Amino acid sequence: MKRKRFAFLMVLSLCFIAGCNKSSSKNASKAGNTSETPGSISQEPPYYELTWKDYEKYYSGYEFQNKMGTDLLNRIHDYLIDKHQTYVTYSNYWYYANTGTDLIPGTETNQLFYTNKTSPVHTHEDQDREHVWPCASSNGQWYRLSQFVQTRIDGSYDYWGGGSDLFHVRPATGNVNSQRSNASFYVFSEAELNDPALGIKNVGDGGPYKIKVNYNASKVEVDDSFKGDVARIVLYVYAHYSQIGTKQVYYSADYKPVYSLDEAIAPDSTNTPYVCGSLNLTDVIGGNNLQECYRMLKEWNRLDPPSAVEMNRNNYVQSIQGNRNPFIDYPQLVDYCLL
Repeated sequence: MKRKRFAFLMVLSLCFIAGCNKSSSKNASKAGNTSETPGSISQEPPYYELTWKDYEKYYSGYEFQNKMGTDLLNRIHDYLIDKHQTYVTYSNYWYYANTGTDLIPGTETNQLFYTNKTSPVHTHEDQDREHVWPCASSNGQWYRLSQFVQTRIDGSYDYWGGGSDLFHVRPATGNVNSQRSNASFYVFSEAELNDPALGIKNVGDGGPYKIKVNYNASKVEVDDSFKGDVARIVLYVYAHYSQIGTKQVYYSADYKPVYSLDEAIAPDSTNTPYVCGSLNLTDVIGGNNLQECYRMLKEWNRLDPPSAVEMNRNNYVQSIQGNRNPFIDYPQLVDYCLL
C-alpha cells in the first residue's frame, strides 16, 4: 500500500512540474458535443497543455503539488482567501459582465451560460444573474438576506461574497435561470429521458445548447459542452467559501470596496465575505452521497476540459478580484482533491 501511495505522489509531482502534455479538443466557441458520456471515460483525461512553470510564481508557496484530498482543498482554500483582494458587489456585477467576463470580443453582446445564446450588453435583454451554486443551496449565505448585506446611507442594500463572485455568477437567459431554479446537477438516463411521465423539458431559448430539466424532481442536466465549466465553478465555490481550511476568518488590511467607501463593509463588522459556513456538495450535485458527487464532478471535468473562453475569463477575473480559479489552470487538481 505504501508503495502505491508513493507512486501516486510521484505522478502528481511530475504532473505539476513537467505538465500534462495532452491537448483539449474543445475550442473557444465550445462548438460540437463530445461523443463520450459520463461513466464511459476510460482513457487519460485530455487536459489542456499547461505546465506548473506557467503559473509557478503565482501559485508559489501553496504547495499544491505535494497535497491530496482534504489537505489539498485546505491549501486551495487558503490561497483563494489570500489572493482574493477585491470582492465586487452583486449590483455592480453587470459592469464586469459587459466589459470583460462574458463579453464576446469585438461585439456589444454577452455570451450566455448553458446555452451560448447572445444578448445585447446595454439593454440586458433576456439576461439574468445565474448562481451556478444555487442560492437556496448555500444555507442562506449569499442572497439578499445574506450575512454579507451592507445597508447604504440611502437605505438601499447590496452584498458581497460567494453570491457575487465573478467566477461563480454567470449571465443566463431569464427563462433558463428560472427553469434551472435551485435544481441539482444530474445526468438523466435514457429511460428517464424517454419516460413522458417525468415531463423532462429541453430549454435553450434560441441558443445552440439546451438544458434538460425535470422540474418536479428538481434536477437539471447541462449540455456536455458546459459540464466541465459547471464542475470547476462548483468546486471553486466549495473550496473558497466553505469552512474547510485552516485559514482564520479575518479582514485583511488591503480589503478594497470596488466603488465607494459608503459601500464598504464596516471594519468592526463581525461579518466576512471570505467564508459562509458549511456548503454541502450533495445539495448541488445530484448524488446520493459524497462519493457519487465526487465521481460526477471528476467525470464532468474530464469530459469537458477548460476552453480558451474559460482561460481568457480566468485572466480577466484575476485582474479584477486578484485571484484565479486554479481548477481552470490545473484541471488535474479536481482528481487530486476528490479522493
